[in-house]
Amino acid sequence: MNPRFRMAGLALATVLAAALGGAHAQDAKPLPAFKGSWPGAPKPQEWTPAVVSMPPASAVPASPQRGGRGPQMHHVLVLGGTHGWHHDSIPSGMAAVFNWGRATHLWESELRTEFSLVNGGGGKPMNSGFQPQGLHDFDAIVVVSATGDWGLDASQKAALLDYVRGGGGLVVMHGGLDGNHGWKEYIDMIGGEFVAHPFNTSTWPLFPFPLLNENPNTPMTSNLPHQFIKQDEIYVVRNFSREDTDVLLSIDRDAFDMRPSQIWLPPDHDVPVAWIKNYGKGRVFASSIGHASEAFDDPDVARMYTQAIEWAMHLVGPEPRPHKR
Repeated sequence: MNPRFRMAGLALATVLAAALGGAHAQDAKPLPAFKGSWPGAPKPQEWTPAVVSMPPASAVPASPQRGGRGPQMHHVLVLGGTHGWHHDSIPSGMAAVFNWGRATHLWESELRTEFSLVNGGGGKPMNSGFQPQGLHDFDAIVVVSATGDWGLDASQKAALLDYVRGGGGLVVMHGGLDGNHGWKEYIDMIGGEFVAHPFNTSTWPLFPFPLLNENPNTPMTSNLPHQFIKQDEIYVVRNFSREDTDVLLSIDRDAFDMRPSQIWLPPDHDVPVAWIKNYGKGRVFASSIGHASEAFDDPDVARMYTQAIEWAMHLVGPEPRPHKR
């Protein structure tokens, strides 16, 4: 090995060892020694700066450090905690959001199955990688089938509403429509509330639904035909109005006999499957698609949700245009 590179490598190793050792010493609390005679590193206030020789300019460059938040990357908070029905597709959905972000080089994902980051904090500069403190460290939130009552306190609820109302993005997948039933403002923000899935049974949990593409002029639906079939578990929703939502996909009532399930349906038999809406300055996308793990392997579904996250972050258009069918 070239002696110059060998010396540079030793110097670089010294720098990295000092940096890593210092990081661990800061994080660890001093404990009494139980073996040997060395009590451990000095406490942080007793440290003295180490004199380290940096490698020469001609040395092989180290991997670039990633301090702070890169301006080219967005950050997405993925919430998959559930206090109701547990969908076994949650890991697949959360992993899919992570992978879509890496594949597009548009966002990095923070995956959580609890809701501690749903608070009004964050938004401050970061110098040691991405260490989120609250909602204002994120550009969008993706809810992956987080059913049931999330257990948020009053300040957390206000923080979530304020975040989206102030311009944050929100994407709700499948069981996220079955969350927080006692929280009217959440239901109003996402645009609808799960009632039932009367077309799917325990013996046939996934059903091939004829769907109608009502608005092909969005990035989420531009690649889909006007009429097509998708196999999933489609929800019937209540507390929903086309007056404040732009329905993208719905069950094609002309191609599907709903009469056997009409007791579970609204009077007009309107079953929206995906929609967008504004909530204050924020953008909200919601869809009941995503019951099973294999849904996230479907190229159409992957494209729809990938584009939905981009749309929610205001990276692509257009604005919602509520319409009647």
